[in-house]
Amino acid sequence: MRTNLIDLKKFSMAAAILLVGGASIAPSMAQTPPTAPPPAPGTTAPSPEQAPSGTATPTPAAPTPAPNYDIQYNGLVDGYFQYQFNNPKDATTLTGRTYDVRHLTPALALAELNVFKNAKPGGFGFKTTLIAGDTADINHGGLGVGGTGEGRFKNVQQAYGTYAFAGAGGGIDFGKFYTPFGYEVTESNANYNYSRSDVFALLPFYHFGVRAYTPSIHGLTLTGYVVSTLNDTATAGVQDNNKEPAYIVSLNYADPAGKYSIIESAGFGNDKPAGVTTKTVLSDTDFTYNISAATLVGLNYFYEKYNPDGDNNDQTNNGYAVYFKQTLTPKTAFALRYSGFEQKQDIPGQLIQDAAATTPATTTTFRPWEITATYEYKAAANFLTRYEYRHDHANQNVFEDSDGNTTKKEQDTFSVSGVFTF
Repeated sequence: MRTNLIDLKKFSMAAAILLVGGASIAPSMAQTPPTAPPPAPGTTAPSPEQAPSGTATPTPAAPTPAPNYDIQYNGLVDGYFQYQFNNPKDATTLTGRTYDVRHLTPALALAELNVFKNAKPGGFGFKTTLIAGDTADINHGGLGVGGTGEGRFKNVQQAYGTYAFAGAGGGIDFGKFYTPFGYEVTESNANYNYSRSDVFALLPFYHFGVRAYTPSIHGLTLTGYVVSTLNDTATAGVQDNNKEPAYIVSLNYADPAGKYSIIESAGFGNDKPAGVTTKTVLSDTDFTYNISAATLVGLNYFYEKYNPDGDNNDQTNNGYAVYFKQTLTPKTAFALRYSGFEQKQDIPGQLIQDAAATTPATTTTFRPWEITATYEYKAAANFLTRYEYRHDHANQNVFEDSDGNTTKKEQDTFSVSGVFTF
């Protein structure tokens, strides 16, 4: 996090580190084989050809194709061009953004290749997600991070093995995989908008450990995780920074009629940013309702609490997002999003030497929000373009002006993006 108060982009790294001195934490995505839990809003990103992860898909009229247990692959290339109307001097790190951080320059956000083998019941499979572009750096410590710490693993976003239980289904995975927290995902074509919400900037990107999931029972799936750390940072994620495991549980209910879905995920653990053990609690709720086959709404609420040992620099974040998507034609759609969060951080009192007294503790509050409108056009079956206008606002001067100073409480951006899938 920037020392000139708050840089929203850094919130995509680790809010916990803010408590003890100034780095950052960040968020979500995935693609799991059919043996895994059903795709849920923001928890498991579908393959590039699938529908957005927040959509509770109606029961298909066509029969389900037979499972494919061969080695398969798919992927995407995602690029954009963006203009920030404040015309900031720093054209590579737009405040308040997670992945679309560049101004006035064509950018490769993400190039992704998935190689996977679905596990037969009673058998083994695997999944590897190879990535390049700005997203690879941002997910593993930020732009410019070299090949140390988590940066060593930046081109391997996922790598895990799967064992599928025989019989009713379910399975277990071991390795590096996307986080279950969040409504949105890393692959932009699986979301309703191109940019990510303010809530997304509060979340971890991935975890390393083991997860086990039940078969779907009347639409309900339970997944349990034991991972090295809740929040990935520049030095922790695949690596462990405290020698203590963290725990996550996720409940996913999808209405069998395809009308709605709801997911609740909660995590508990002791992270250790900047060398200080920090009790961490995360909770994420995602709800999607299909008003009709062409219209849907989504809701996301996220809560996190950080409590460092031996300190009263507690921090609490409450994040929210509301989504609306209207499909206009088979090739076009329109989406709206409103999101934001409230961050409260306790600042401890300090001893006043000449008065031999202690100042009372104070609390700082930071409230950013954004509203986004997105028009999408599917030029071809494997090429999606989006045109997006976004307005950001905060209660503090955190946005950069043309002289490179953070003197603005607002910023407006317009972007054009394209995603090619294969």
